[in-house]
Amino acid sequence: MPVREHRRYSNTTEEKEHLARRACPVCGRERSAFPAGGDAICCQPSCSSIYWREERPTVGQMRRLVLLEQEGKCARCGKEIKESHAAEGRHPVHSCILDHIRPLAMGGDQWDVHNLQVLCARCNRIKTARDIGAIARWKHYELRGLARPEDQSWLDAEPGKPTDMI
Repeated sequence: MPVREHRRYSNTTEEKEHLARRACPVCGRERSAFPAGGDAICCQPSCSSIYWREERPTVGQMRRLVLLEQEGKCARCGKEIKESHAAEGRHPVHSCILDHIRPLAMGGDQWDVHNLQVLCARCNRIKTARDIGAIARWKHYELRGLARPEDQSWLDAEPGKPTDMI
C-alpha cells in the first residue's frame, strides 16, 4: 500500500522525473552522491529545505480548484455543491469531499489533479463502498499477476460477476 505524503500536494514534471530515477528532486544529483546511511529524498539539507518549503496548494485549496473545474457540481450525481463557511473560530464544514478517482491502494496518484474529483457526501459513501470491493478484487488479481495499472475493467466489474481479468 502506498505511503501517504504529508504537506506535498503535487510535484512538477521535472521533480517526478528525478524521483522516478531515485535522484534528488531539486538538483537531480544521483543517489550514489547522497550521504551514506540515510534514506533521504533529497541529497543535502539545502535541497530538502527547498523541496519541502516550496508553496503548494492545501487540501482545501485543491478541493476548491477541482470544484471550480467541475462547475460547482458533484462529479457523480451532478447535484450543485455549495461552499459552506464556518463560524468564527471553528473548523470549516465541507459539504463536499475531495475523492481519488483511482484509489491510492490501486496505484492512483495522490495529488494529480486528473485523479481528483469532488463528490457530495452521499455519492462519496456510495463510491467508497464500491471502491472497497474493487480494491479487494484488485489485490486478488495483483497477487495472481493479472492486474495492470492501465486496465480499468476491475473498476466496473460487479461483485459476483466474471470479468475479463480472470
